[in-house]
Amino acid sequence: MQHFKLKYIPNKHQREFQSDITSRFLHLSTGFGGGKTYSLAQKLIQLSVLNKNMAGGLVVVDYSEFKKDILPEFQFILDANNIPYRFHQTEKWFLFPWSSGKLYVVTAEKPIRGQNWAYCGLNEVTLMPLVRYKEAIGRVRIKSAPCPMIVSSGTPEGHISEYYEYMIENPPRGFRIIYGSTDDNLHNLGDFYIDNLEASYDTKMLEAYRQGLWVNMSESLFYYSYDPTKNHDDTLQLNDYQSFHISMDFNVDPFCATIWGYDGYGLYGLDQIELKGKQGYSTVNMVDAMQARGFTPNNSIIYPDPAGKARSTKGLPDITVLRNAGYETRFRPAAPDFRKRQLNVNNLLDKGIIKFNSIKCTGIRKDFVGVEQDKITLEKLKDNPNLTHYSDGLDYMCDILYPFSGNAKGTLQTVIR
Repeated sequence: MQHFKLKYIPNKHQREFQSDITSRFLHLSTGFGGGKTYSLAQKLIQLSVLNKNMAGGLVVVDYSEFKKDILPEFQFILDANNIPYRFHQTEKWFLFPWSSGKLYVVTAEKPIRGQNWAYCGLNEVTLMPLVRYKEAIGRVRIKSAPCPMIVSSGTPEGHISEYYEYMIENPPRGFRIIYGSTDDNLHNLGDFYIDNLEASYDTKMLEAYRQGLWVNMSESLFYYSYDPTKNHDDTLQLNDYQSFHISMDFNVDPFCATIWGYDGYGLYGLDQIELKGKQGYSTVNMVDAMQARGFTPNNSIIYPDPAGKARSTKGLPDITVLRNAGYETRFRPAAPDFRKRQLNVNNLLDKGIIKFNSIKCTGIRKDFVGVEQDKITLEKLKDNPNLTHYSDGLDYMCDILYPFSGNAKGTLQTVIR
């Protein structure tokens, strides 16, 4: 058989990950850009050699993530080393020249059943339900496998993650975590990368997304960066501003809007409008209330819930009512997912970019103090009918005024409809 030696100059945590062939469960926890996906591809190639002629498994979040994330890493490694291989696009498996055992690719979108593997790898495991990780363990059951390892990589998602309890508080026997920082891999990243990370994330999440550490995000609070000493400014007044930005969530009762000032950098909460009972059922009533308070189409821009383009609290679609009244409305075709909204707003809170008059804006204050998140899905808990309405509207507005740049791979473009 032809012998292949892979070209690989690993950083410190990659070297540790590659050299460990005895741990039953091995996890690489790094920040963004730490080289964890590349390391996992290298590790699975190594395990394919060590478990020659035996099948293995690769679990990915979904095929979209697979195609844009780990597949290019496999292709780069194998092509750079002139290793002939086959990837079956339909059946989703790799076949390498040293083994008759295939490396099967499956997604975490549905239960993992049927296949017996000698080894397994899971990419971005912390973005999968924990049950998928446990199902993958159950598939590694070829008794004669020389190196029956379950290897994984990912970025930690905080103490509320179900993986924190499993990997940190109560790990299975034979479990090992290797930690790595984005800074250890700077030679493979652009000079802008760290600057983008620091601009995109709050202090706590930089510990996770730069250092690869598990952080305590204030137990289960959705807005864990909120700090009254940093985010309150009770001197803020409407009279200090000539134009207004209004965040709005189309909840039936209460129907909420918050009035903000904006100077191109900071966002300043000035007042709120809350309609309850019969008064809250109609967007027309909100228009009347805004105009009665002096927030007219001439001085106000509204950032509504994107769902308002298709639904109505009464009569015409909500956004149509606002536009018919002459207001400019700015929103995306669909709201970003809860996690992006959370990271975005917490970053703004942490940096003191969001400030508000806590006496006037009691709805936002209550949401920052009380809105919790689901420990598994990380979404906002909606079990308290008095919470989330004001903060949902703020989330939508921040997504337009401060586009979330994510893991430094690019910045979302503002979309106005």
